[in-house]
Amino acid sequence: MSTHLIVVSSRLPLTLRKADGRWTTERSSGGLASAMNPLLQRIGGDWIGWAGDSGEEDREDRRAILQDWAQKEQCYGVELPADVAAGFYEGYANQTLWPVFHNFPSQLKFDAKAWDAYVEANRIFCRAVVERYQPGDLVWVHDYHLMLLPQMLRDELPDAAIGFFLHIPFPSSEIFPILPRREELLEGLLGADLVAFQTHGHLQQFRSALLRVLGTESKIAEVAMGGRPVRLEALPIGIAPEEYTDLLSRDEATAQHYAEWVARYSGQKVLLAVDRLDYTKGVLERLRAYALLLRSSSELREKVSLIQIAVPTREGIDTYQELRTEVNRLVGEINGKLGTPDWTPVVYVNRSIERAELVALYKLAEVCWVGSLRDGMNLVAKEYVACKADGDGVLVLSEFAGAAAEMGEALLINPFDEERTASTIERALVLEDQERRQRMRTLHDRILRNNVFRWGDRFLASLQEAVSARGRYSDTQPKRLRAAEVHEAYRRASRRLLILDYDGTLVPFAKQPWQAAPPSVVLRLLTVLASEPHNCVALTSGRTAEDLDRWFGAIGGMWLMAEHGAELKPPHQSSWEPLRSQISSDWKSTVMPILEHFVDRTPGSFVEEKKYALVWHYRIAEPEFGDWLAKELVSMLEAMLAETELRAFRGEKIVEVKPAWANKGEAFERLLTASSQPDFLFAAGDDRTDEDLFERMQSEAWTVHVGPGSTRAAFVVPDFESLRRVLEMFAEPAILGKAS
Repeated sequence: MSTHLIVVSSRLPLTLRKADGRWTTERSSGGLASAMNPLLQRIGGDWIGWAGDSGEEDREDRRAILQDWAQKEQCYGVELPADVAAGFYEGYANQTLWPVFHNFPSQLKFDAKAWDAYVEANRIFCRAVVERYQPGDLVWVHDYHLMLLPQMLRDELPDAAIGFFLHIPFPSSEIFPILPRREELLEGLLGADLVAFQTHGHLQQFRSALLRVLGTESKIAEVAMGGRPVRLEALPIGIAPEEYTDLLSRDEATAQHYAEWVARYSGQKVLLAVDRLDYTKGVLERLRAYALLLRSSSELREKVSLIQIAVPTREGIDTYQELRTEVNRLVGEINGKLGTPDWTPVVYVNRSIERAELVALYKLAEVCWVGSLRDGMNLVAKEYVACKADGDGVLVLSEFAGAAAEMGEALLINPFDEERTASTIERALVLEDQERRQRMRTLHDRILRNNVFRWGDRFLASLQEAVSARGRYSDTQPKRLRAAEVHEAYRRASRRLLILDYDGTLVPFAKQPWQAAPPSVVLRLLTVLASEPHNCVALTSGRTAEDLDRWFGAIGGMWLMAEHGAELKPPHQSSWEPLRSQISSDWKSTVMPILEHFVDRTPGSFVEEKKYALVWHYRIAEPEFGDWLAKELVSMLEAMLAETELRAFRGEKIVEVKPAWANKGEAFERLLTASSQPDFLFAAGDDRTDEDLFERMQSEAWTVHVGPGSTRAAFVVPDFESLRRVLEMFAEPAILGKAS
């Protein structure tokens, strides 16, 4: 592969440690390093990450080591000030994000200063990437520590290929919204071209969060972000199996460890658990289930041993110190009450272990017990299977680990159910030989196929496809409106027609219709634009004539268009004119009971009756349920209204029933006739009701869609504030003239 890759993660696969007054290099053994090292060795690239201790002392000695990393390992250390590093890593990342993403909201701790450190750390990483970036590079950002980085990079490198992979789970849509600064995190991720997750379940929960928190709708594999698509994928991470099998077949240290342990545990069956000492890993639950097993099945005593590897992590955080204390207490209790002078039920190893030692344990163990309470993937399960090519072993796997989605031949457990977990362990110990080997060989074959190289290749291929799709997408999508360009066209024109939607275009949406009164800044802006002699300004809205009169009636020089154009009020007139005459409203008595039925089904929804329309509002209803019912309602109404002039339309969190002719496109024809052949046409809107208008306008018109989503408009702006700034540029000469 000729593409140059830039990998970005919170930590490098190398870490600086200060011991005995000198700096040393320590190789990381975490899941990310295990997955990415073989991939980078094969395809080449740079790895950017935090080096470890900030090292205010011995700068020259430290700097020499970092330079050596860069030259020999292509690893580039990011320097984080000590206070930023603490707030970023131990603070927001691991005391706020980690517990929420693992569905442990009770462990959530939030400090605004830690959030500031998280933002600053992401900025520092951004500068480091920009410094190394060359056009054509692929940037691959990893994990929850750097969720703001994709959008920061997009702002600095608009054309860069940016991918993001989340190694941990994405939380449910009920839990994610409790997260402080949730909006910024989602917006940060959407700066990427590709956002990938371990499982389809995590991907769907991300989509739910977009809808609930940002109100952003998505397709199953894509989110439309203005003129750019963001691709969504489920790509379960793999391992490099040969790194484990080679040790088994060739490494003397591994063979020696294995021989010693076979002798030590002769006559016993070994259960193996390998975890970081984290509350999400279910270590306490495993120990309690194991104690229950020994008490309820006395015949297993002195015939089985649990080797629990618990690698220390985040030791500076109180929660982890408390967990270590409780695990030590429980191990001591089990060994003290159930052990004998010749038998220790739990062999507890509270340290990191070398891979040779770990691989020997994998080969030794009859059962590998993965009891995560919540896990993005869990590579221990895959490593154990890789070491069981002969099929002699059983994997007991938590159904709450991401690995369970692709390792169904394991014996699955609910680790919160200690009694049934104990029963499953007992079954694993006596599983019939043929079934045991069949299960393990199927798992082994799958691990070999879906290895880390396939995972990396799939991610990078998906990223390149997403970037190509961005190019194709932009060819067919509206352009970002350039304020200077449209202002110049406005300035040169002598007869201008400006058609402006209200809700979502000039102001944000209100939760209730009666909360949408215009702020004074909008009233002043419209007054100035309407008073310009060369302008014809029309304000269009789905709201009633009464609402528009009450809010905007004092601006005499402006057209008002109520109920999407069903009624119009010309400038300097006191009366409203219907777009069509002799309209019956008898149909409302037939449609109203149906809408009221949906109100009964949907807490938080209500029906608004207008002169020409009925509207079912569900803005404050549960988002996914509301959208699902909206589709059902439109489908039902379309069938019922097929032979009439009425139509059911989905708008922004509404379903509206009205005559088909009552739309902004029809009203535009009336405005065009009244405005004496304008040489500057400008229209702005934000939802489906504005698409009729965009479709009717001439190709040279400045049609502007506000916000995300597909549109027929020629241009887009990201939000109502951006549009206001453009309109303020139009109004500026008049304002300056009055000021002088």
